[in-house]
Amino acid sequence: MAEQYCSQVLDSFLKLVRHSRSSILAFCVLQFTFSLVATLGNLLVIRALIKASTIPANVRKMFISLAFSDLAVGLLPQLMDAIIYAVVWKTTSRGDNLAFLCPTVLSVLYHFMYLLVATSFLNVIFIAFDRLLAVSLHLRYQELVTARRVTTVLVSVWIISCVLAIQFIFFPNEIEMVAAVIGLIGYVLTNMAYVRIYKVVKYHQNQIYSQNQLQNAQTREALRQRKSAYNSLFVSVVFLACYFPLFPCTILYMANTSEISFLIAQFASFFLICLNSSLNPLVYCWRYREIRQIVKNTMKKIIHMNENIT
Repeated sequence: MAEQYCSQVLDSFLKLVRHSRSSILAFCVLQFTFSLVATLGNLLVIRALIKASTIPANVRKMFISLAFSDLAVGLLPQLMDAIIYAVVWKTTSRGDNLAFLCPTVLSVLYHFMYLLVATSFLNVIFIAFDRLLAVSLHLRYQELVTARRVTTVLVSVWIISCVLAIQFIFFPNEIEMVAAVIGLIGYVLTNMAYVRIYKVVKYHQNQIYSQNQLQNAQTREALRQRKSAYNSLFVSVVFLACYFPLFPCTILYMANTSEISFLIAQFASFFLICLNSSLNPLVYCWRYREIRQIVKNTMKKIIHMNENIT
């Protein structure tokens, strides 16, 4: 099973390098560059999230979990993908055989890719529904959504992702269909959650204006949760924008595997998934002033230390 799937993946690499060597070189440079960006960016953001005090504790935990999965994407599948692109480009130019990539190397790459993609996707869904509970429950949210329960769910997210990734080893040909179904369900659920958030926020906003209770403690909490929901919405929008092209690109390529433009689009959609790990730190810094300030201070310290060393 794994050998057959690996051979199909390797054939797509060979087809791409035969028809467009410049494309595979471009993907190699892009993956390597953004692997560094994702690694450094998420390291800075994780440190900032740990030190941040104005962000709700539950939100920080969920963002830290997402940032760790993004960090792992930069360190493992994205860097591995860049190296494989380089190996394919160099080896084929010499006319050597690429059989050594199967089944171990490519299987490890896609195992980690499915693991981390599943983790990120489940984290984003969890964040969406947590924010829905926050704007819906108000002060009751703290009673029902405790720190311990959030930790339990986050641990479960990683365990479920590991189980899904292990399925790739035994059923590699079926995992794409399973991933597509889970992805579609998650996409629909996330959008439904944010549509509901918008309706709840709109209702509470009208209620606040009609009752003129701007100093009420419950109202202040509602406004804080609304802002937090909007901030997490941007993370979800960027995530879905990066992941959604994979579905039409995969369908197009499966419909006509001989069309090179569909193959390039398939590889580009894979790159977009990895690119999401580099964009999330920018979203955190944009939407959260405290994270932005901590990241700036950390970078200044690093630059200052380098200047002292030189």
